[in-house]
Amino acid sequence: MIIGKNLKIDLKNKMLISLACFVLVIFSLIYFIVIPTIKDIKSMGDEIEAQKIDLEKKYIKGQSLKQLSENLNKIEPKLTLLEQIFINKNRELEFITSLEAEASKNKVEQKINMGSPQLTENGNFQKTDLQLLTKGDFVSQLKYLADLESLNYYINVKSLELSPSDVSAAQINMLLNTDIYWN
Repeated sequence: MIIGKNLKIDLKNKMLISLACFVLVIFSLIYFIVIPTIKDIKSMGDEIEAQKIDLEKKYIKGQSLKQLSENLNKIEPKLTLLEQIFINKNRELEFITSLEAEASKNKVEQKINMGSPQLTENGNFQKTDLQLLTKGDFVSQLKYLADLESLNYYINVKSLELSPSDVSAAQINMLLNTDIYWN
């Protein structure tokens, strides 16, 4: 009978050992397989989220670049006009000749005083003070101003003064203070 008790204990111990081995295998599987897999899945999720954010930023940049390209295509024809507005440093004589031609065409006496060029705030071009002193009748002066405005140069009028001429009551003097721009 002692043998039967030993068998029961041995069977009980076997079951406990089997249960302990089973629990040990389960915990080993969890520790060595499940937990690292969960960590890998979380890191992959974080990487996917980071790539998603990066792709959204690149998409937005692409859209901005596309919009910028469309805007550039819209204004590109006007860029040549803008380049013509500024006086080229090597073509000062052409500018002065065009001023003299307008004065002559409108039968206005003209004196031109130009200051020295100064860099503008953005430094892309230079600004020069230009003073035009003219003498002629009122209608001729108005036509002269209209013709100045129609020139392909950007002349920014700062002030305009009209005064009677000493020579004749029909004649008036005009002082035009302007800024002109050079590239």
